[in-house]
Amino acid sequence: MRFSVIIAFISVFYCSGQTVLLAQQMEKGMDVSLLFGVNLGATTPVPVPNELDITKYNPKFNPKFGATVAYYFNERWGIGTGLTLDWKGMNVHTEVDQVHLSVDGPNLGTLTGYVTGKNTTQVNTLYLVQPVYGSFRISTKWQVKAGIYMGEVLHRKFEGDVSDVMIRVETPVQQEREVEYATLNYKRDVRKFDLGGLAGAEFRMNEHVGFFADFTWGFIPYFSKEVPIHFTMRNIYFSLGATYRFR
Repeated sequence: MRFSVIIAFISVFYCSGQTVLLAQQMEKGMDVSLLFGVNLGATTPVPVPNELDITKYNPKFNPKFGATVAYYFNERWGIGTGLTLDWKGMNVHTEVDQVHLSVDGPNLGTLTGYVTGKNTTQVNTLYLVQPVYGSFRISTKWQVKAGIYMGEVLHRKFEGDVSDVMIRVETPVQQEREVEYATLNYKRDVRKFDLGGLAGAEFRMNEHVGFFADFTWGFIPYFSKEVPIHFTMRNIYFSLGATYRFR
């Protein structure tokens, strides 16, 4: 009997403590969090054009880390922002058919025209990103968000090669050239700014530790207008990781 009373007392005390803790997690005020994660996705046209046949794709290791600050007006609704460093990149192998490119090769100079053959591309871009979003707490454990992000390029790389290709060269008199190997480098054509939409969710394991999943879609093209590639490419990435909240 005494044992049952002790168990009941402990249960009531624990539940009361949990209720107070959960109420604190849902109250209005400021949340400050650190986040660590990875970006998985691609810098790609959507939909992928028929001229490209992807034979191999490697998303690479693209870390993401930074801090976010959210202010909640009440138990449910808040707004947030922050600063993160986001690496976005991939390695991809494709078979291309009449894709417009400029390539450089030994004893070739620069050739611009429609390329058919094998292509390998490496993309690696580092952004300083500021998100701006609205946040809604579904419960003490789950919250969702949606908004936009703005990114400034700190480092950019878009390069690759073509092999065993036929190039229909753009000249006053059309000509075709067989090329065993040539390189391409569009680093200077990468736009220095990115803008897009974001949506995500976070699960709070306890008062401090949580896990998040975000999705971002670039609104503006990855390249400036000068790039010879005719189709529009955008940053489309998922982010997965963990957060540590100081509140």
